[in-house]
Amino acid sequence: MGTPLDIREHGTVIRFDADTLPTMEPRLFDADWLKDNQLWLGSAEGRGQAHFLRYADSDMVLRHFQRGGLVGRVIRDQFFRFGAVKSRAFREFDLLCEMRAAGLMVPRPLAARYAPSGLLYRAAIITERIPNAKTLQEILCNIPLQAPTWGAIGAAIKQMHNHSVFHSDLNCRNIMIDADENVWIIDFDKCETRTPGNWMQGNLDRLLRSLRKTAGQVPNLHWNEADWAILMAGYSDQGETA
Repeated sequence: MGTPLDIREHGTVIRFDADTLPTMEPRLFDADWLKDNQLWLGSAEGRGQAHFLRYADSDMVLRHFQRGGLVGRVIRDQFFRFGAVKSRAFREFDLLCEMRAAGLMVPRPLAARYAPSGLLYRAAIITERIPNAKTLQEILCNIPLQAPTWGAIGAAIKQMHNHSVFHSDLNCRNIMIDADENVWIIDFDKCETRTPGNWMQGNLDRLLRSLRKTAGQVPNLHWNEADWAILMAGYSDQGETA
């Protein structure tokens, strides 16, 4: 992707990929406008509702940033203002750009919006939708994965760690596998680059807890502890980058 461009209007800043969006339409961040113009394809719940859309011959995902926990019950989609560059949307957009440039299998960032209001701001991001892909959780609810795919998941996580990227919520819904068995990692909200450390094992521990929790909730989930051992072998075999 080329160098991202910024547009500003009345304090709102939008950063976008001009290769995919040569003319940025600010209303792409408005789900109601998407629906009114037959661009909206559906939605899915996650750490905030994700809207699927088709625009400029590309399938995209729109996600508005939301708070969790007790604070989120009072201020659901607003954050304290520290400037566009430090906003959650721009941090995720820029991190995805860096990871894509390094050859990692992550969604292509298309646009990010920072909309300030007083001391607070709202934010949203649009990424490219991964074609013909399902989440690891969705797949395991229906069929088992073969050993090479478990190994590939471990290798993908190690590649991310080799580039010093911390994932704040690595779980079985944020790993996707496409029709060609490629492994993708998604949802980099509140993620960042860090000096290598114990957080790497923490990422793995979080994913294992997610798998075990899902196994406890879904009868006959196609997963067992032996699969985890294969994943960890793929993680170890990936090695370190120079």
